[in-house]
Amino acid sequence: MNGSRRSAWWPTSSRGAGLPGFRPYLLHPLALAPGGLFLFRVGLGLVLLKDLLAMLPWWGAFFSDGGLLEREQVMALAPPRVPLFFGSDLWNGALYGLLILLALAFTLGIRARWTGLLAGVLALGLMDRNPWLWNTGHSLVPALLLLAALLPLEAGPGFDRALLRRPPPPSLVSVGALPFLLLLLAAYVVNAAAKDIGSYFLRGDAVAGALVSSHGSVLGVELMERFPGLLPWLSRYTFLVEAGAPFLLLLPLWPLRLLGLVLLMSLHVGFALFLDVGHFPFVMLSALALLLPPQVFRLPRRRALPEAVVHYDGGCGFCRRVAEVLTGLLLARARLVPAEGEARALMEARRSWVVEVEGQAYTEGRGFQGLLLASPLRPLALLWRLPGFPWLADRAYRLVADRRPSLGWTRAYLPARDLHPNPPWAVLLALAFTGLYGHLSWEGLVTDYRGVRPEVSTTLASIGLDLRWGHFAPKPPGRADWVQAQGVTVSGRTVDPWRWTLLGDPAYRVEVPRYPVLLSGGEHWRKFWWGAWRPGKANEARWTGLALYLCDRWNAVHGGADRLHTVTLYHGQAMPGAKAPVLRPMRNEVCP
Repeated sequence: MNGSRRSAWWPTSSRGAGLPGFRPYLLHPLALAPGGLFLFRVGLGLVLLKDLLAMLPWWGAFFSDGGLLEREQVMALAPPRVPLFFGSDLWNGALYGLLILLALAFTLGIRARWTGLLAGVLALGLMDRNPWLWNTGHSLVPALLLLAALLPLEAGPGFDRALLRRPPPPSLVSVGALPFLLLLLAAYVVNAAAKDIGSYFLRGDAVAGALVSSHGSVLGVELMERFPGLLPWLSRYTFLVEAGAPFLLLLPLWPLRLLGLVLLMSLHVGFALFLDVGHFPFVMLSALALLLPPQVFRLPRRRALPEAVVHYDGGCGFCRRVAEVLTGLLLARARLVPAEGEARALMEARRSWVVEVEGQAYTEGRGFQGLLLASPLRPLALLWRLPGFPWLADRAYRLVADRRPSLGWTRAYLPARDLHPNPPWAVLLALAFTGLYGHLSWEGLVTDYRGVRPEVSTTLASIGLDLRWGHFAPKPPGRADWVQAQGVTVSGRTVDPWRWTLLGDPAYRVEVPRYPVLLSGGEHWRKFWWGAWRPGKANEARWTGLALYLCDRWNAVHGGADRLHTVTLYHGQAMPGAKAPVLRPMRNEVCP
């Protein structure tokens, strides 16, 4: 295809000559690479899958009527906007399982626009069932899943791409990238404007204030103790990157865009290593990977992969289509030809396709191995060295090959699709979202970080886009917070059921923990009790629910004189250098 026939989404070259005049430079911020789309989709999907699987052991606590909060309590304290998870435990469990399947399908690129959209709606419903479990990272996942429907996700490697008639170009200009650019720009700039300049830049004590809190990881505490002189400079680095690097994403020069992405990514790598802030860093890394310039993926090629020649039954439409899909799915360098001569004789003798690579013929299940040898996924060919794996691959091949579906089935379930990076509906939605969110972001920045009207903030929060992101603004807590539970058994022994639940250690101790994060319970548990020391019905219900849950969990394992009679919950707090904690009683409950 020559330059005169390139459409508006055709790639710009690394020299900016793909489109006439200044057009490539103006459109460069909207240029997406298939590799970036792949990293975004897989990263976001894996984050959601990991979170769903990590919550499974706490399913009863978080989402059942026998856990922390009954559904009637939640509906009275925080009326849901997507009331999907307010049925029986069986209903909720079925929806949870469906959400896991949708997240897996999105990760693999199976109708990614639609599976992502449905997963986003279900994720919003799950968050409404217990709205005190989530941080910014959790809230961003459904928001990004919904916005992902505006992106040409089918261009990234995966099942959707394998169905395309032609491979996608190395760069696509998509208006669907506009909401992501705006969201990232607003997130960092508004949050930077909200930060206390003294804490982050003049004194430089912000990072130390974060590490000393319940958000500091074990590695973060070690960093604080061993390299205290480094912390002020990390505080200044954080502020400068958040305030300046986002603007580099809008520049039409791809090296500067890449520099901005690398700087922002470095922040999130540091957050992941030294802070316990849930999966927020990984969500943001996935979103930033989406914007990687297409030139990044045009690295010097290594030794060219060998070409595979796939010989298939020329009279079988299903056979040809499956061969096309498999080569696309595995990104194999392959040529498809109807079997003739010796290849046809071997095909008829083995009742199998024939995949020829570097002079060697592979049949039945080993045909997959042949395709992998001509694919960037070549290391997976080593699976055939595992005992029993070749037999399993052959059985899987025979299961399908001996039951060839009809041509109608093939067209229905393996259709040949065209790539549409900018469908009209996606362009309209992207522009509408950009205009509305851009206005609200500017209003939040100008009128003050916390000056956004409550109705605006509430509406945006319902889809995970509240402008008032926390992120230690205006400055981190600068103190350690944790939960301490004093349980008294029937025999009069004093235990700590909270420590026992988290660490398996029932000993009750009054001390300042060296690693407060270990007593925070991880991100979901910490969000449940964090801030509940303030007055209010919802906060009282959270402490009551936690105390009764600890009673039930302890007494389900311990009997007789070891059963808990009462539980008293304390909000533990300590300033840096304190020798003794301040324990503030929050709730006392007699165990049922």
